[in-house]
Amino acid sequence: MKIFTPAYRCGFGASSGTVFGAAFGIAAVIAAAVPGAAFAAQVYHDEDGTDLSVFGRVEARYMDKTSRNERKGGIEGRTRLGVAASSKIVSGVKAVAFGEWEAASATSQNGKWNTRYAYTGFDFSQYGTLVFGQGESARYLAAGFTDVFEDAGFHGQNYPMLGERQEGQVMYAVAVGGYTLSASLQTPNRGMGRYFDHDRLVWQDLDVNLGFAAAGTYNWTDGLLDGLAFGISYDWYDNEHSVSGDRHDFGVAFSYGHLGDGLYTAVQYSREKFKSEKHHSTGWEAVGGYTFECGLGFMLGFGYEGYHFDRSENSYLAGQISYDFNPSLKLYGEGELGLGRLDYPLPETKQHSRYEIGLMYSF
Repeated sequence: MKIFTPAYRCGFGASSGTVFGAAFGIAAVIAAAVPGAAFAAQVYHDEDGTDLSVFGRVEARYMDKTSRNERKGGIEGRTRLGVAASSKIVSGVKAVAFGEWEAASATSQNGKWNTRYAYTGFDFSQYGTLVFGQGESARYLAAGFTDVFEDAGFHGQNYPMLGERQEGQVMYAVAVGGYTLSASLQTPNRGMGRYFDHDRLVWQDLDVNLGFAAAGTYNWTDGLLDGLAFGISYDWYDNEHSVSGDRHDFGVAFSYGHLGDGLYTAVQYSREKFKSEKHHSTGWEAVGGYTFECGLGFMLGFGYEGYHFDRSENSYLAGQISYDFNPSLKLYGEGELGLGRLDYPLPETKQHSRYEIGLMYSF
């Protein structure tokens, strides 16, 4: 996600801008704070308060065979296109709509457009935003602190289990001072994800009957704590027909600095429990990096998620180096080193490594 436009001269820059963790959430998405939306072009505006903007990106990536899930590595394309619209209903209330779609190369994903975001609702100005459809659950408000790579990382916790941008939600967010609060309700939805029961050693589909999530963040913007952010989240899901039972998760995250502008570092902890399993799953993620004023940046990350204390089922090191030629064109290379599945009774114990090199144009 790009939330800062660097000055293109080499040297260290002072930290200023939006703290990464707080830039996420439903209200921020309405404000076009999603990948590519920082370059949104307003294509229509009238005196009655109706606005329509479009944004997107086009990308070419060299991906190794593990990233492609093919016998050999190769170059693949990827395109995103989004629209954001709003219109005045009465003073202080707007109707809003937001959609974003992605298509990969025909050789990789049959060239089909996949929906990333699709929701509509109401913007009540300082009283928050209420929308309905497909988007991030409230838990992402805190989980997003460590979501800093294009494709690597971000699986040292279980937020992506239900598909990240979930369909069939009611989502609310409000920002007051340095606080951002968010809540979401998940309506019945089949096949939202898959889960491996660690006691029964079986895979199962997750059909959600009902779920909810809540999260809050606070950002310090002045004084000695300027740049520090804190987030906390909780979610619960009633998994219909699941042998593992209902699921709940608690998460907490901290960050310091501003992504894309000088130093940025973040860490998060999560603890998940399925009702019928004997133990919790615990996850840790940490990221840290620096972006120079000339557009050169780097980021490193580590993640671990394990069931009980002696079963490490997912751990990795990730890294990215990038260079912004201008505010629209970015060259990046990133990779992930799998650290393996340790002391876990599965036939496949090797966690593979992967890398990619991409050239991305955002508009």
